[in-house]
Amino acid sequence: MFRKKDRLSLLARFVVDAEGRRIGESISIFEDMIIIKKGGDYYAIPLKHVSVDNDNIRVRGIIQWDRAKELAKRWIENV
Repeated sequence: MFRKKDRLSLLARFVVDAEGRRIGESISIFEDMIIIKKGGDYYAIPLKHVSVDNDNIRVRGIIQWDRAKELAKRWIENV
């Protein structure tokens, strides 16, 4: 898990999937999730499902994008 101080280092990085394909950019931390901007949409991924790989954030496992989009709505309401 990322310490609070280390969480800021996760911002403004490209986010890649397990195969290294770019899927978006990290733009915020909300609660225990990282907010990813992908196209014009926002997604929230739990921090326990990401790792730092060089200059990228790598998403581990299978992401349920519909659920991630729903979770991001809470962040949008608080911005």
